[in-house]
Amino acid sequence: MKELEKPVGLAPCIDNKIRKNTVWATLTKEEVDLFNRKVICREYTPGDMIFMEGDDCKGLYFVESGLVGVRKIDVDGNATLVRLANKGDTLGYRPFLARQSHRASADVIEDARVCFINAKTVRKVLHKNHELGLQFLERTARVLGDVEERLYEMSALNVDTRFVHLLILYHDQWGRHMEDGSVNITLPLTRDDLASMIGAHPDSVTRAIRNLETKGIVQVDGRLIHIQDFEELADHLHTELVHYH
Repeated sequence: MKELEKPVGLAPCIDNKIRKNTVWATLTKEEVDLFNRKVICREYTPGDMIFMEGDDCKGLYFVESGLVGVRKIDVDGNATLVRLANKGDTLGYRPFLARQSHRASADVIEDARVCFINAKTVRKVLHKNHELGLQFLERTARVLGDVEERLYEMSALNVDTRFVHLLILYHDQWGRHMEDGSVNITLPLTRDDLASMIGAHPDSVTRAIRNLETKGIVQVDGRLIHIQDFEELADHLHTELVHYH
């Protein structure tokens, strides 16, 4: 893990391109300059921990690049992946706003550059920029909505359908459309992490993949998932959702 120098005016972590479509889009030029003066950036490699569940929340983390996994730890020390953080995402805002310790851990899945902004600076910006606070509240509300949706899926949908839904959600990010119209998705997740994301046991995910392969919907080779007909995959999900509703 390498800490990077942050000379004033050089290589800003938050610029107009990076902060577009993020909670930081509301910052004024002066606030952007303050952020970039105070921020500390580090480069992480897969497996590095950014923070641990139970650590004091001393500020916010901005994912400038790479992929980060947010995990909950059970009483036996087992980690369950609950969500992914990508370029432009901010970590730690919920415990920060609630003045709590971190309620989950964050570790790096793909090489990442993550920038830390201390609590004092964040509070200074929030005091002047109320729109930023509203953005964090809206993001929290969306996360709660996602949790409700996942709880519904785990209680009402079978594992095959949950896995198909996951593929459709992530095909824009990790999918590649081939000349023959098929789609290849390379998921940077282990089988255990895939299972965590859809609330299933790894063996159940293996059976779900086998079922979908038998139906000719997908072909799986390690982390590469080949979808011959993406429309058929979407139709399969639609049919299952109609059935459960």
